[in-house]
Amino acid sequence: MRLVAAILLLLPLQGVAADPRIPAILERVSEEAENFQQRALKVVGQEVLRHRGRQVPSRFRYLTGQAPTNAPKVAYIEREVISEYGYATFKEAPEALREFRQVVSVDGRRVLDSTKARQSLAINMSSEDDRLRKRLLQDFEKYGMVGAATDFGQMLLLFRRRMLAGYEFTLLREATIGPDSALVLSYRQKEGPDSLRVYHGRELERQKLEGELWVRASDFAPLRITMAAVIKEDKRPVQHTASIEYVRSSHGLLLPAMVRYRKTMEGQLMVENVYQYSGFKMFQVEAEIKFTPEEPPPPQ
Repeated sequence: MRLVAAILLLLPLQGVAADPRIPAILERVSEEAENFQQRALKVVGQEVLRHRGRQVPSRFRYLTGQAPTNAPKVAYIEREVISEYGYATFKEAPEALREFRQVVSVDGRRVLDSTKARQSLAINMSSEDDRLRKRLLQDFEKYGMVGAATDFGQMLLLFRRRMLAGYEFTLLREATIGPDSALVLSYRQKEGPDSLRVYHGRELERQKLEGELWVRASDFAPLRITMAAVIKEDKRPVQHTASIEYVRSSHGLLLPAMVRYRKTMEGQLMVENVYQYSGFKMFQVEAEIKFTPEEPPPPQ
């Protein structure tokens, strides 16, 4: 199964909540989302994915007189994949940013030199040929991870201004995240086009989104976005949760620092992915790809 967080267009902002702080919060969050939409296409960084996926025997039946203790033991595939990472779009959906990766190593085994991988990814992201980008997606999926989950890094785009009217927002509480005091809002999608797409093989299921939006209390800059959804597989409910942490780069762009994704079924962990990001650079498309190094972000 492949889970994809997709970004769709909704209507202009209307009255979103009774709390007087929420319009100002959403105005700031939408500004950051628009900045991401405009500039993320020129960003490349390193992603480290630590994957844990449960192996489920394709066929298992108790034999007559067989004790339950003879059932197969729970086993997990664990994998570490390091990739060069960035964003691009397909021609048929030019506003829907997708994540793309050029794998550098798998479980410590070198696949491609990191410098060559970064150059290759930047060239493919800038190309007019969608076939190159589709090949990147296929190459990433072939490394055998159970239930790959992608496209969470750009979830900030859910809160572009023209999309805000598609959600209900409630200010829940105050909290802390690292050194920052934060305000925590809940969001829940209303009736309308669904933003979460879940693929079972080639079949597509759409699911409404809900979760939490964490912003810094002092300036309302986004710090964290969470997502939760329950989707039926083989008529059984499956829980999907994700949490995305954002930090500001020296180029003034909010970028993901960490993503945690979990899939559980009947209380059992099926998939856990932890993505960590670093070393982001901006690139320019000229006769050759040129990168601007990403300096450490200024103290916040």
